[in-house]
Amino acid sequence: MAEIISLTQFKQQKQLQVHIARNCNFDQPDEIDALIVEGSLRVKNHTEFLAYLHHLYEQELTPREVFYDVFYLQPRQFARRYGLDWWRCVQYAVTFLTILKENERDEYVTFLYR
Repeated sequence: MAEIISLTQFKQQKQLQVHIARNCNFDQPDEIDALIVEGSLRVKNHTEFLAYLHHLYEQELTPREVFYDVFYLQPRQFARRYGLDWWRCVQYAVTFLTILKENERDEYVTFLYR
């Protein structure tokens, strides 16, 4: 469902997208961790998150690999490879990592600091 946002929110979102594309990668895993700790990007509707996981499985994609590549690849490169919206996938990846951090701390650390 489309959300209506103000011009200010739109500009802030664009700045955040640029920051994530440039700084949130596995050379700087603390930047990814900061997204998880801050928490505003995670998907609030877990039914939507589960539906996205199902969509990935239908496409024969491994969620863990997709969520890794969303931070590893540049946005355009990611979109070409997977045919998925990079920004939405960042939000789902943050949700995935939040759940992982809360429930499987060792796996979370391994995911970020491989």
